[in-house]
Amino acid sequence: MSYTKLSDTVKIKPSEAAKEIYDIALVNRELSENARKLAPAIIEKLTKYELFRMALPKHLGGIEDNPIETLKTYETLASAETSVAWIVWNNHLACTFGRFLDSTSINEIYKNPNDVYANSTRPEGFAKIVPDGYLVSGRWTLVSGCELADWFVLRCLVTGGELPTKLGPGAKLKLMYVPKKFVKIIDTWSVGGLRGTGSHDIEIEETFVQENYAVDFESSVENNTAYNRLPIGAINASGCAAMSLGLLKGAIDELTKMCLDRVTPGKNPDLRDRLTVQTVLAKAKSTLAAHRSQLHNSVSTLWKESINENTFTDEQLADVWAASCEAATVARSLISEIYAVAGTSSLYTKFRIERIHRDVHAVLQHGIIQPHWMNQAGMAYVGLKPTAAMFRI
Repeated sequence: MSYTKLSDTVKIKPSEAAKEIYDIALVNRELSENARKLAPAIIEKLTKYELFRMALPKHLGGIEDNPIETLKTYETLASAETSVAWIVWNNHLACTFGRFLDSTSINEIYKNPNDVYANSTRPEGFAKIVPDGYLVSGRWTLVSGCELADWFVLRCLVTGGELPTKLGPGAKLKLMYVPKKFVKIIDTWSVGGLRGTGSHDIEIEETFVQENYAVDFESSVENNTAYNRLPIGAINASGCAAMSLGLLKGAIDELTKMCLDRVTPGKNPDLRDRLTVQTVLAKAKSTLAAHRSQLHNSVSTLWKESINENTFTDEQLADVWAASCEAATVARSLISEIYAVAGTSSLYTKFRIERIHRDVHAVLQHGIIQPHWMNQAGMAYVGLKPTAAMFRI
């Protein structure tokens, strides 16, 4: 097993590192919220424990181990401050795309252990074919962590020759690696949920990207490891679900703390004496455990198949998509119940429930966790072929 490096002699798992960061994330919640980007103290710890690099090969700081480790990491971080987990999760995807680079390019782009990465899979840019590469231009929305990033991985419509100039049949898409010096950040992130992610728009104007820094989902994978054989879409969805479960855990913890802190003498009933509070806490704790187990089991199945170099069945992939969508949806529902039974206290920012309620609704706006993925899973279960391209990628 690969562990994140703490010193020359002590190594800890990413999930254990997340526990170390938990208190720092809590202490810096308001700073991250107000600045609309992660506080420097948080970035320092995430970098130290290499949590931005989990999807990379081992020699570049990755784990190359059961992805359950990443799910535990996201859940723990999200239970403290969702924006921290969100940026770590986004870096995992940006590093996952590194599997499609040749060995020289991946070592060039990911060589600095202090670098942070951002990405957008929205094809909102254009890459004009020129000798030895592309000229990239465009404006991308919702680029999480853009103010922190040293490198950007941005999806573009490739143009030139007989290629279409609009999205649709025959369109060619590629992911372009662009260093931060060519990226202009446009302040657009005026939002409620996930404020600390700093998901502003970015803009690039006619920037040259060399051919070997442009990849797509059909590019060859030189480093054929079990981790690099994992499906990008399903694993990404499971990470989003893990964050949702972390938010639910945070809401459970906060409501429990509120109950224990508000024990008063006399005959007047306290918060903990309310039937609705007792009921929702019991339901939330059992539901959290059940959905965590289902999510981890489905992802572990993919890991075992990947180790053995087996092809994933549609049913196995469907299990991850379905577990992810259901876990996230149920987490949002139960957080809303917790918000309701906590009464007027939920309105106040001094209680974590207020922000958790905002954040979970923001998390579930992501396309990787939308209801249509449950439909795709259902198709697999009845013997039909799921039609969404990312279902198997």
